[in-house]
Amino acid sequence: MYISIILGTAGSGKSALAKALADYLDEKEADHAILNLDPGTLEENLPYKPDINIRDYVKAEEVMQEYKLGPNGAMIASMDLTIRYLRELRSEILDFDPEYLIIDTPGQMEIFAYRPVGSIILKELLNLPDARTSLVFIFDPYLCTVSPNTLLSVIFLSISVLWRFNLPQVNVLSKIDLFDQETIEKIVRLVQNPSEIFADIYEFPLRSELGGIIDFLKTENMYSIDIVPVSAVTGEGIMDLFSMLLNNWSETG
Repeated sequence: MYISIILGTAGSGKSALAKALADYLDEKEADHAILNLDPGTLEENLPYKPDINIRDYVKAEEVMQEYKLGPNGAMIASMDLTIRYLRELRSEILDFDPEYLIIDTPGQMEIFAYRPVGSIILKELLNLPDARTSLVFIFDPYLCTVSPNTLLSVIFLSISVLWRFNLPQVNVLSKIDLFDQETIEKIVRLVQNPSEIFADIYEFPLRSELGGIIDFLKTENMYSIDIVPVSAVTGEGIMDLFSMLLNNWSETG
């Protein structure tokens, strides 16, 4: 089973990308399934019909009401409760037994970047025979164009997820149909050559005390990463994304 876990900040286009990947696999007549791992997204708001759905077991709005929590607290509590149903979810995955499994995740990135529950869920859920897994981390171009500091923060978040799970990872720049080609090329260049970001940070400093850290990172150039531009609307870049996933799956086999 070939598994892609789609991660990214809220509104970055995870569900849309899951649908685009599923459509691409449909065109290839490849057997696949989509698992919705977001207990807070109503089914009618998803661009796809999930084959497996955490909301069959946990609904964030019910958790919010029962435990008198706000939306963010309810989401974290819902993911904690998800641990109770990992056996059922894994059983559903095995019943479907797809060649490709696409996992759509919540936008609360701290669940997967920092909180223990994220790694517990993925480790237990994906304890499957002959499973080959790759992460897909989405760069939201809106965040990438806010400021040099924000772009650098998104790069660090991507690296944090990579270090956390120690799995092959594809980095995707989403929504490229909404931006001009020059902007897309600039984001890709800066992500692949982060030393260029530091020049802009010096020119538009938000925190002067970053200087020493920036000097170190600039010297080491250790945060340069590959990224593939994709549009879930037009399908541009989906073939390139799938090709990169194939390479990553071969590494985990």
